[in-house]
Amino acid sequence: MLAVYASVLDYFLGQKPTWGELETLSGFDVSGNRAVWTVEPLPKMARLGLDIRMIEPFNYPRFLDKGESYLSTLYSEEEIAWYYEHSTIQSMRDYIPEFLQTIAYECRRATLADLDNMLAEDRLVFLSVNSKVLNDGPGFSSHAILILSKEGDEYIAHDPGLPPQPYRRIESSKLWEAMGGDDNTAEMTGFKKAAHG
Repeated sequence: MLAVYASVLDYFLGQKPTWGELETLSGFDVSGNRAVWTVEPLPKMARLGLDIRMIEPFNYPRFLDKGESYLSTLYSEEEIAWYYEHSTIQSMRDYIPEFLQTIAYECRRATLADLDNMLAEDRLVFLSVNSKVLNDGPGFSSHAILILSKEGDEYIAHDPGLPPQPYRRIESSKLWEAMGGDDNTAEMTGFKKAAHG
């Protein structure tokens, strides 16, 4: 996630934050080495001058109201276990109100047509995928890539790895599978420079 955000900030704003600055921006839990849910950094990035549009089936208002009991309605047991072990999901509720006020958020499952539309709006697109599927392996591991463009039936992505794969070409069918297909819970977030920025 941090590597993707670094690319976005550099491309649109000419900023080259250090890794420590990225950790502060995102709220990354260094002590526990746990990823942060994007509801914390996205409002901060909007304040820096980015226009941000997100599509994700995670219902943030419902999670704010129901808490952890909501998770089982959306994720498998394997996914929930991964998020509890590897992310700050239990503390993200504090950031949801500002997120809902500053980000153009649609609560639904994203499609490849949505991705194409965001690219047509000259956005770079953060996309969460299952890296195990993307790399032809079993199991689940949440991973962020940055979609840059589309050429024919392939998407061009910066994949921070490891190992990093700049300009990785991913067939649309493979990307859709890595997103989770029709039942996906992927986060799709498109960035561009704000009109006033």
